[in-house]
Amino acid sequence: MPWWQALMRRSGLGQWGEEHVAKLYEQQGFQVIAKNYRAQGGKQVGEIDLIALRGRELVFIEVKTRTNQAFGTGAESVTDAKQRKLVRACKHYLQKHPEFSDYQYRIDVAIVTSDLDRQDASVTILPNAVDDRN
Repeated sequence: MPWWQALMRRSGLGQWGEEHVAKLYEQQGFQVIAKNYRAQGGKQVGEIDLIALRGRELVFIEVKTRTNQAFGTGAESVTDAKQRKLVRACKHYLQKHPEFSDYQYRIDVAIVTSDLDRQDASVTILPNAVDDRN
């Protein structure tokens, strides 16, 4: 397959992975209240792929979708720098939404592994994968 066809097939892969993970959280009783939240304060602070709510529990979710491990696993791509950006983005969200100030929250990482055709996918959810005390 020519490289450009492979690239076109991969386009939208991240969004597809996010939709797949959102459905999984919804099946667990969560309501997805935000997608691709961009925290900005003069410059972009960071982005949160999904924000889900169940009762008084708020979950910020970083989704990593891969078709192979040529560029590392999804977990490896959540570097220390990426974790710091996630924490800043989460704190920004909580400042902008004081209605959640007394909710329990955590930062999960969801790793989606799929073939290029998106016919088969496995999802690994790492709860509390990012420590917000960085």
